[in-house]
Amino acid sequence: MKVIKSFNLVSELTLPEQVKAALHSELISPFDGCLDATANFWSEYDTFLIQLEESDVDDSLVDADEEIPYFIQYVTENPEFVVLLNDDTCPYLLALSITSTDGGCYLAVPLTSKTTAAITLSKLI
Repeated sequence: MKVIKSFNLVSELTLPEQVKAALHSELISPFDGCLDATANFWSEYDTFLIQLEESDVDDSLVDADEEIPYFIQYVTENPEFVVLLNDDTCPYLLALSITSTDGGCYLAVPLTSKTTAAITLSKLI
């Protein structure tokens, strides 16, 4: 699992290229494709992304920083949207929940993940 709190670090995620491109497109679309506006919003409004990896399981997520399991559960139970970030080898789901003061938490998880989050969110696409 990885937690990204700066938009500028999203490009450093280890993801298939098609997924990374689709993720980038989804993250900047609310800001008319403007990278600076996206980065400024993430900084100002406490927006972040949690990436679950295929090796993550529910039990390992409980051992994470105490806030992270809460946000994973919150996004799973209260998604604003869920989209498929398609890739021929390993598609990902992307979900967003608004957390507070207009900030939000994105959750990116491989469709093949056995976590409760992946199973629950996959039913919404």
